[in-house]
Amino acid sequence: MPFIGQQPLTGAYSKLDAITASATATYNLLLNGGAYSPASANHLLVSLNGVMQAPQDSFTVSGSTIIFDSALTSSDNIDFIMALGDVLNIGTPSDGTVTAAKIGSGAVTAAKIASSAVTASKIGTGAVSQTKLASNVAGNGPAFSAYQQNGSANQSISSDVWTKALLDTEEFDTNNNFASGRFTPTVAGYYQINGSLLLRNGSASAIKIIGFYKNGSLYKQGTQIYFNGNYYIAADCFGMSSLMYMNGSTDYVELYAYIGSSVASIGYGSAYSWFNGSLVRAA
Repeated sequence: MPFIGQQPLTGAYSKLDAITASATATYNLLLNGGAYSPASANHLLVSLNGVMQAPQDSFTVSGSTIIFDSALTSSDNIDFIMALGDVLNIGTPSDGTVTAAKIGSGAVTAAKIASSAVTASKIGTGAVSQTKLASNVAGNGPAFSAYQQNGSANQSISSDVWTKALLDTEEFDTNNNFASGRFTPTVAGYYQINGSLLLRNGSASAIKIIGFYKNGSLYKQGTQIYFNGNYYIAADCFGMSSLMYMNGSTDYVELYAYIGSSVASIGYGSAYSWFNGSLVRAA
């Protein structure tokens, strides 16, 4: 069955209809009685009088006609014309035939991706890691919250010395960076750290403070409360917060308490003695 227009460039190797030579250089190319248009003269094998003809030199092609370099005569014999597919061109692949294995490494560049082509539905779950985010994006950075469990015994602390709060129960710890009262985040950036402690007992002149220790040293301390004999109360919650940089490897932060009393403790309860924080801006 003949084609309409230019023939396929791949496959369809065909012997065209016989042509009788006459006193002209131009002849129609036919396949099964229909006009045949090869991609170029290079796609034809032409035998004239038993001699293969060189494309472009002995003949050219224009649409569905072949044009010999000089007019033939009725005594000439066009032995055959074979139409060949383009062996260097694979044509258009069928739907579903181009797999990932067929795409060369580095073949898909930014220039090959259309604007707005990458939509949310094209991004796999978990594909965007923290390292892929801009420096000012927190993303899914570490976050934690811990407290001294209800029903636990109060944590005894010595007087006139900073003591780390134990905080034995986690509410959440998204990246497993909190353990034994210490938060050691594994993503570098700026962290909002918050804490509150219920400081129980103390003398009428007790000093009560809480503070954040970073890498084993006092980094920030909250308001220092001093009670005299007229305003002494036995138990009080002390809260504070601070923004601090953590390097994502060795930096850690802990919650500490200080009380100037010979008898003192940190009270338990998720609403009273707690410690939490999260990444708010990556480095």
